[in-house]
Parts: sequence; structure tokens; C-alpha cells
Amino acid sequence: MPNKNAFVFCNIYILLWLLYAMQSIFLGGTGGPVSTLILFVLIGISLYHFIYAFLNYKMPVYMKCLALLVLMFTVYGVILIISGETITFMRSGHRVNNYNYIKKIYASLLPIYSFYVFTRKGVLTKELLLKWSFVFFITAGMQFIQGQRRAVLETMDEDVEITNNYAYLFLSMIPLLVFWSKNKFVQYTGLIITLVFIILGMKRGAILTGALAVAMFMYRTIKTATRKQKIWVLVLSMILIVAGYFTVRYMLVSSGYFNYRIEKTLEGNSSGRNDLYGFYWNHFINETNTLRFLFGNGANATLKFSWNYAHNDWLEIATNQGLLGLVVFIIYWVGFYRTWKSSSFDDEVYLAMGLSLLILFVKTWFSMSYGAMSLYATICVGYCVGMVSEHWKRAL
Repeated sequence: MPNKNAFVFCNIYILLWLLYAMQSIFLGGTGGPVSTLILFVLIGISLYHFIYAFLNYKMPVYMKCLALLVLMFTVYGVILIISGETITFMRSGHRVNNYNYIKKIYASLLPIYSFYVFTRKGVLTKELLLKWSFVFFITAGMQFIQGQRRAVLETMDEDVEITNNYAYLFLSMIPLLVFWSKNKFVQYTGLIITLVFIILGMKRGAILTGALAVAMFMYRTIKTATRKQKIWVLVLSMILIVAGYFTVRYMLVSSGYFNYRIEKTLEGNSSGRNDLYGFYWNHFINETNTLRFLFGNGANATLKFSWNYAHNDWLEIATNQGLLGLVVFIIYWVGFYRTWKSSSFDDEVYLAMGLSLLILFVKTWFSMSYGAMSLYATICVGYCVGMVSEHWKRAL
């Protein structure tokens, strides 16, 4: 029987992460004393669960590989803090707080352990995920709108069109929709909403990844549906495709910026990423210092050599942590894949974890993924891995 206090604690933990994510809306801006205190508490809880999980459970391979990744980033983050080194963005001269490196890593990755523990304790259940998913859609929508408003205030132009990074929030919620399999109307309505916001966000990487995720979602859903369900699934899938088509068509007609983004994509323009990719790749393979090639140049080292982060996890790690970091990162993804393959005992867990793997892995190639996992992504991964462990426990 789940502990009532643990159940309350789980919900407060989720609520605090939502409050922190929306600090610019509810806490009067980012980086204030209240939001800093909330993050400090959340990271403390997550660190406790990190230790608690290894002391109390037999951990699946994914959690072990994730721990290796976290520990590596921790060592490099601590070294950066102790060094007192000043790192700035070349173009703006803005100084990067050395504590931010480890703070972002912990806020991104450690919640997976908390949600894993809550799942093992029996308080984070499928029913609770379904209830919170409604709140997640509302909060993601509020963050998306806030991002648009901020752009308007910065440009003083009400008709401004921008790329909205909050589109990635909707992308990370696609795996959670898997658990609505018993209510296809809610499930496919949610998919349509996510697609619309992803397209409106005009982030090319999010649109590409979203298309791949929806294709995997529909393929697996149709494959696992009963003969009676297949008709409804096919009909709803067609509605989803039509909705996506008309959304894109509307954007083509009404948005000059959307057309501009497509044109630049066809021309091979990647918003400066190709230049960054080429620079950091050449820097890595042409490194003459053996120690730096093996162990990298340190946390946030990419900013020492060029004007921005690599916007590619593999190149960021190659520059910062060297060959060692790349090996650890490969081990992490192998562990993720192996744990996903072992989740085939449950169609929903298998698809949700597979979608999470697809979305997060594809994102590593054109964005900063390991330091920017959303609450919606971590709660899904933590729950799925927890369910895998529970299955193994029952099978013994």
C-alpha cells in the first residue's frame, strides 16, 4: 500500500518544479531569491533520491549509466567552481556563472531519480501521470505564450514572428500521451495540440523530431491495436495528418517568417550551427595535447574557443570532456537503448520510453539536450524505468 506522505511529497515535488519552470510568470522574473531557494530545495531532494535509489534498489542499467554521466559532469563542474576561472561570451562579454554548469546538469538529470523512486514506492502511477498531464499542457501553453510576449516587449513590435524554444516542451510531452491509450479522443487531441504548438514555434529541429515521433507513435499504435481498434486508430491518424497539413498550409499562407525558415532550410542554412559544428569538430580532431584530447578542456570550454556553445551535445562533450566524455556519453545511450528493449512486457511503457529515447537522442545532434531536459521528459523516463524495475522484481 503506497505511503500517503510519500504521495503528498511526490505531488509537492512536481508542483515545485512547475513553479520553478514558470518563475518568470509567477515569481516576478528569473533568478530571484524565491526561485533560487526553490531550485536549491529541489536539487537537494533529487540528490537525496539519487543516493536513496542506489542504497535501496537493484538499479537497471539505464540508471547506472545515467549515474556515470552525472558523476562525470559533477567532477568537471566542481573543478570549474574551484578554479574560479572567468568565462565570458565572446560577442556580448557576458560572464557565465561557474555554478550554473553543475546547476543545469542537476536540474536536468537528477529528477529522473526522484521520479524513479516515487514509481518504485508506488506513488507515481499511470493514473497520477494522466491527471498531471492536463496541468502540463496548461503550463507549457503559458510558457509558450510568455515566450511570445517577451519577444514582443524586446522588439516593441506586436507583429513580430520568432522561433519559440518552448516548442520543445510540447515535443517532450508526446511520450506522456501514450498513457492515454484507453481514451483515443484525448490522446489524439493532445497530439494535434502538440503538433500545432511545435509548428507555431518554428524551431526546425523540433518540427523534424516531432514528425519522427508522431510517425513512430502512429506506427506502433496501429501495430499493437486490436482488429476492432484499428479502424478508429486509422481514422484518428488521418485526422491528425490532415490537421498537421492544414496547420502547415496556414503558416505558409500567413507567415512570411515561416516561409523564410523553410527557404533557409532548403538552402542548407542552419542559423550558424554549421560554422560552430565545423569549428568544434576540427578543434577536437586536431588537438595536439594528448591530455586535452583524452579529457577535454573543462566545463564550458566551448566558450573559450568560439562565440557560443556547440549546440550539439557530442561536440560540446568532445570539447569539454574529450574522448573520455564521448565514451561515457555513448555508454549512457547504450544503457538507455538496452533498458528500452527490456520494457517490451508493456506496450505503453515500451512506446513511451522508445519515444523518449528517440526525441532526446535526435535532439543531441542539433541542440543542448543533456542540460535541458524538461520536467515532462524526466517524469516520463523516471516512471518508465521504474516500471521496468518493478517488472523485474515481480519476475524474480
